[in-house]
Order: sequence, then C-alpha cells, then structure tokens
Amino acid sequence: MPRTLGQWVGVVVTTIVVMGARNDMALAAPLGVFAGALATFFVSLDAQRRLARRTLVDTSKRP
Repeated sequence: MPRTLGQWVGVVVTTIVVMGARNDMALAAPLGVFAGALATFFVSLDAQRRLARRTLVDTSKRP
C-alpha cells in the first residue's frame, strides 16, 4: 500500500485520468479501479525492492 502522500496522490491522479478518458462509465469505472490497483502494485513493488536492497547491504557488512 502507498505510504506517503505523494504515492497516494499518484494513485488518485492515475485513477482520475483513466476515468476521465472515457465517456461511458460502464467501462471507465473498472478501468479506473484497475489503474489505481496497478499503480498501488508498482508502488508496493518499489517498496519491496528498496527493502530487499537495504537488507542485502546490511547482510554484506556482517563479518
């Protein structure tokens, strides 16, 4: 899940842009939800990548 305000704003803006791109709400609503979920996925993926990198660096410093 997004943890910072900037990440939340990115998810919300992505959803709004996708929902505003279509006039037909029957298609725009699922696309908007999917876009928000996809943005959340990539934010979470980046957070896990940073955590793994930090753990790898900490482990390499041990004797």
